[in-house]
Amino acid sequence: MHSKIDFVITARPSWSRVKSIIENYANLNGSNSIRILLVGSAVSNRFGNIESQMPAEIRTEIFPTLREGDDFTNITLSVLDGASALARFWGNSRPDSVFVVADRVETLGVSLSAAAMQIPLIHLQGGEVSGSIDDKIRDTNTKLADLHLTTNEFTKENLLKIGESTDNIKVIGCPSIDILNERISLRKKLFSYSELYGGVGSNFSTALPYGVILFHPDTHSESASEAWPRAILETALAANLNWFWFWPNPDHGSEIISKIIRKYRESTDIKNIRFLKNLPPEVFMDLTLNANVLVGNSSYGIREASFIGLPVINLGNRQRGRDRFENTLDLITVKNFESELRKWSDMKFSKSTLYGDGMAGKYAAKILLEWKPFLKIRKI
Repeated sequence: MHSKIDFVITARPSWSRVKSIIENYANLNGSNSIRILLVGSAVSNRFGNIESQMPAEIRTEIFPTLREGDDFTNITLSVLDGASALARFWGNSRPDSVFVVADRVETLGVSLSAAAMQIPLIHLQGGEVSGSIDDKIRDTNTKLADLHLTTNEFTKENLLKIGESTDNIKVIGCPSIDILNERISLRKKLFSYSELYGGVGSNFSTALPYGVILFHPDTHSESASEAWPRAILETALAANLNWFWFWPNPDHGSEIISKIIRKYRESTDIKNIRFLKNLPPEVFMDLTLNANVLVGNSSYGIREASFIGLPVINLGNRQRGRDRFENTLDLITVKNFESELRKWSDMKFSKSTLYGDGMAGKYAAKILLEWKPFLKIRKI
């Protein structure tokens, strides 16, 4: 038996980021070597509770620490509540190491507690640049972490630039691409109609052309969080496509987006949009495999979509710093949005391995199995 690891998941997208790593590590080291800790919005019904998606054979602990409201006070208190809950848990049941995912604000509580309790910390997807408040969060996690599992050579160079040792950086790719790679080979049939995916709104045949909308708050700009959803709604309603629109993440500004969507639904006869909170990663990825286009500002459009050559219209500045493939069209303003959508939804692109080859979980599991947890010390 090697190291026992607590994988901490603070939001719905993070599950797809670690699922293949958890499965591969459990295969190598046994399911008893892993605990999954669900914190904050990961167990919020409002934002997509993922508890039911956890593997039955792996112990899962629940910490419902998300506070209501997307103002800075409640967001910060949610971070601190998560940190407090984890510190109390680890005080009674200490793991060999803790695994934290990416850059969401709630991850600060994870890294803070692990670092203060001198528990070795593993950070996934450090070194990326997104152009939002996430950069500050991600880099803080990086400095608190002892082992880095990153996505490509570009992100490794970014970690080196901020003083991390090359010995502690391992390039594995994006683990959620592993799931996408599996779904490509399986080629599962879609549900016949949109209502079978849950949610609310229009019921349309999935045999007809459709797109996917993933738009989250711009944490640096409330005006952008308000302007873009209006433009998306107007453009989507006028487009010759149906749409699956997924609810925004619980960042500062999510209430603005939610209210705009609700008002449109109350005042407009929307016949081509299905609104969803969340889907299991596999089901969501099946939808993207068959979509004509993805619209929004999610990292999925930059990372995973490039692996399948899905046309992406990336809106605003939320992902401005990430390396991207030719499938991504960046629009900074709403000007020409409608005409670009008509053009881009008919485009075809090749596959890119910029963010991995679909084997990240296996690479990571082997690294974690051989890694002897330690606390890094600055070299003098």
